[in-house]
Amino acid sequence: KMPTTNKDLTIYFQRADGKEFKITIPDYKEGITDAEIRTGAKAVLDQGAFLPDGFGLVKVTGAVRVDTTKTEVVIEEAA
Repeated sequence: KMPTTNKDLTIYFQRADGKEFKITIPDYKEGITDAEIRTGAKAVLDQGAFLPDGFGLVKVTGAVRVDTTKTEVVIEEAA
């Protein structure tokens, strides 16, 4: 079997109550730049579309690209 790669982008925010809020975007665009990620994260903040537990998001605290490669292990050989 061929390995499969998952590409997730997680953006972390601080809520108005000081708690952390994160959004994970699956299958982020190949070649996306840090600047594009910053712009997107800022847009999420500016739109105010998320109110987790009734608290607005006050700032972007970080972003992480997580690329996971999975390769299936054959346990039993086909007869």
